[in-house]
Amino acid sequence: MIVDVIIDPDLCIGSGECSRLVPEAFELDEEAGVSHPLPAAMRTDPDRLRAVAAACPTGAISLVERDDR
Repeated sequence: MIVDVIIDPDLCIGSGECSRLVPEAFELDEEAGVSHPLPAAMRTDPDRLRAVAAACPTGAISLVERDDR
């Protein structure tokens, strides 16, 4: 299963919680004040991504699971 990570820039407040919890999958753009998923996010354990999405203080992180077939 592949998980696509989407960050809503209108909701993201740049808290950096995602990049703190899973630094290989997220990067905080301090200048813009928002986080971005990195290419490695697609290879990150889906349970870790779910935990990060749940920890996001504004709910800006959405996960879309898709079959990799």
